[in-house]
Order: sequence, then C-alpha cells, then structure tokens
Amino acid sequence: MKSLQNALSQIVETNTQNYPSDKPYVCPHCNMTVPRMEIEFLGIKKSVQPVCKCETDKLEHERLLDATLIKRKQIERLFSISNLGERFENASFKAFNPRPGAEKVFQIAQKYVEEFREWGSDSLLIWGDPGNGKTHIASAVANEVSATGSIVVFQSVPELLERIRSTFNKNSKESEQEIMKALTTCDLLVLDDIGAEKLTDWVQDVIYRVIDGRYRKKLPTFYTSNLKPEVLAVQLGFRTFDRITETSLSIQNKATSYRREIARQRMARFAE
Repeated sequence: MKSLQNALSQIVETNTQNYPSDKPYVCPHCNMTVPRMEIEFLGIKKSVQPVCKCETDKLEHERLLDATLIKRKQIERLFSISNLGERFENASFKAFNPRPGAEKVFQIAQKYVEEFREWGSDSLLIWGDPGNGKTHIASAVANEVSATGSIVVFQSVPELLERIRSTFNKNSKESEQEIMKALTTCDLLVLDDIGAEKLTDWVQDVIYRVIDGRYRKKLPTFYTSNLKPEVLAVQLGFRTFDRITETSLSIQNKATSYRREIARQRMARFAE
C-alpha cells in the first residue's frame, strides 16, 4: 500500500510542477480535465493538481499484477502443474469419456471451471470407487483453471504428506512452513486421494492445518476420495471433515472402475 501512496504522491507532485495554476490538467487516459485544488497545511496554502481516477486505477492494477506475479513465482518454486505426472499433465474434459455413472460429476466439474470465480470459496468433493475417473476429472479441473491465470496446486495427499515428512531432514531444501504457505494461499488447491493415507495423529493434524488454513482465508479446495463421506469423516477427524462439509458440494462418481474394464478387455484379446 505504501508503494501505491508513494507513486500517487509522486504523480501529484509532478503534475503540480508541470501544470501551473493557469493551465488545466487533462488526463492522458480519459481526456478528462481535472481541476486544481487549494490545500492548507500548518497554515500554509498550496495549489496542487489532483490525480485522475484513471491513474489511481492503473497504479492499483499494476500493483496487484506485481503482487500476483510474486505470489505465483513463490508457489511455483515449490509446486507446479507438473505434479500431475505424465499420465495426467494433459488431462482435459475433451479427453474424458463420461461413462455411465460419471455424467453428473463430469457436468458439475465443467460448470465449476466455467464459473470458478463465481463459486468463490465453495469447494467440491468427488468420491467413489478407485479407478473410475476421479483423478482425471480433478486433473482436468487443475489444468483448465490454471489456464485462466489462477494459481493452482495439485497434490496427491499421500505424496504431499511424504514431502512434508522429508522437510524434517536437516538437509532438506524446502521447509514445512514454505509448503504450508503455498498450500494455504494458492487460488485453488486440488487434494487427490484424500483419506488414502495411514491414519495417525500427525496425519490428521497436517491435513487439518491445510484445510483450516484455506477455510479461514475463504479459498476453495477440490477433493477426490475413494472413501464414503461417513468413512472419510472418521479417517480425517470430525473437526476437519466438518469444515469440508460446510464448504463443499459432495458428489458420488458412480461409474465402475475404468482400470478393471481395461484389464477385462486385455484378457478378452488374449483369449481370442
């Protein structure tokens, strides 16, 4: 904020020097004439040239762009969309074949991307049997929201926990604090396969801190899980799941396992 105030003060001072009282100031952005003002400070009167709203808006826009760029670089230093891995780095809705039982999940996920800004802090929880396309949909959401300029972090929860554990090593190049900051400040966090991790007090505490951090900042999270909501509540702890319940639309992906279908087709080919 100080940098914006300093920039405005500099513009006012420059305008005051360049535009004497007998010469009107015309905004270079909107061509509007901005009248001078007489101000008094400590008994001293001075004629100053105010700044047009166009210039204040432009400076504020540039300040926000700079802040966003810094934030993006800090987060992408730790996480990037490449965490999707080769199988899902190019995942998209066009490449997804919504099989019977996955139609509703597919439609809502598309709507979520299209209306991402309008959804605000509202989140999504997609649950269902392993192998039925949840990760593909989550990856498509991550890719397409990222393509709009938003800062997205995609993480498999078991891999994320292992990564945080690795920071306990004194030779680690990253800290738990850096990771947690990225997780709790990105525009969208995708937590894939939540509930798959081995249940311990430490696991519950870490997941709670991530979800609670985003809950407090009113930031959205996209979850996938192989567990039914009532089972996931026990796995995560009720205070964590209570926050997920409050902020998330929960949808079941009822499709059968695509991996099993591929396995059956492979067996059929060899049986011919």
